[in-house]
Amino acid sequence: MPNNSIALIVDDEHLNRFLMRKYLQSCNIPFDEVTDGQEAIEWIKNSEHDKIIVLLDLNMPVMDGYEFLEYTVDNYFEFKEKKILTIVVSASDYTVFRQNAPHAEIIKYLSKPVGKEALYEAILQAQEYFNAIV
Repeated sequence: MPNNSIALIVDDEHLNRFLMRKYLQSCNIPFDEVTDGQEAIEWIKNSEHDKIIVLLDLNMPVMDGYEFLEYTVDNYFEFKEKKILTIVVSASDYTVFRQNAPHAEIIKYLSKPVGKEALYEAILQAQEYFNAIV
């Protein structure tokens, strides 16, 4: 991954985090993980990383993926020193996602269960975007 970048798994399901963790480890991609949107926001605020690829589930307790996406837009000034790209990884239908979040800016939408190759390709796409904006 580019300098000082990291993938952040945001999913409340242990099995989903486990699978993504294994995929990322096998591709030598640095990562961390949290279980909901609120934890993700706190993690991002406290992280020394300035380039973060968020692997975001939509349906979670405390703060779901929709609320996370809304928060990052409404409070962008809190993250002005960070470049955050979001890849949604969800069992929800893409059409439902777009109905619920018509203006959400995401790099990619991946349906669960996500495969290693699809996840890797989406992360490469995010890395290319980071390289283009540096």
